Amino acid sequence: PADIRGGKQMTRKLTCNAGFTLIELMIASAIFSVVIAGVIGAFWEQMRSHNTQQQILGVHQNARAAMYYITQELRMAGFDPTGTAGAGLTATADDGDTADIDEFRNITRFSMDLNGNGNTADADEDITYTLVDNQIIRTDGAGNDQTLADNIEVLDFVYHGINPNLPNNMIRFNESNAVNNPGNIRSVNVTIIARAAVVPVISYKVEDNNEYLNIDGDSLLNKNIAPDNFRRIMLKKTVKLRNMGL
Repeated sequence: PADIRGGKQMTRKLTCNAGFTLIELMIASAIFSVVIAGVIGAFWEQMRSHNTQQQILGVHQNARAAMYYITQELRMAGFDPTGTAGAGLTATADDGDTADIDEFRNITRFSMDLNGNGNTADADEDITYTLVDNQIIRTDGAGNDQTLADNIEVLDFVYHGINPNLPNNMIRFNESNAVNNPGNIRSVNVTIIARAAVVPVISYKVEDNNEYLNIDGDSLLNKNIAPDNFRRIMLKKTVKLRNMGL
């Protein structure tokens, strides 16, 4: 703008010093970085917590659902209201093949006359539970297979019953007693060890170096020898065979 005073034209130079200095910009950038780092850190922790909880929940639900179905049906083994169906429990002798499962410990078969018609010919009256390729398989009398649970490392059955030689004594049945005297079995100790399917990248890490024992004190899985980062759960239950020996 021009200013005319005393016949002379004068020119004023307008200057504006408002703005940010380099130091102010650096301070603002530092504060912004700290805030962003905090937000990212909180988000990361939330993701780790969520993935860990989902992993634990999945393992628990998987194992508990399988244990529920097995124990509920196993309790009915030997149910024979007419006394003519021949219902009971059948222990399977191990075939000696060390490359596959132990048939005596990992398979159980039982029957019950649910409709009281004097036989166990209906599909849901003859049931077999077994472990195949880390899956618990339920097979009915018609040969239909149903997968109850995945990522199962151990399915273990231990039989207890009346001593064939001393009828007043209850003993743990070895393979010979269980196979040859199934009618003397009175209870089954069931153990399931389930494992997470994967180890999520974003999760709280855990090292499993535990040794897993069943109710009878048998070592079923010893991760102390080869620890890993999978989460596991072991469920143990004694099932009383209330219909056996009636």
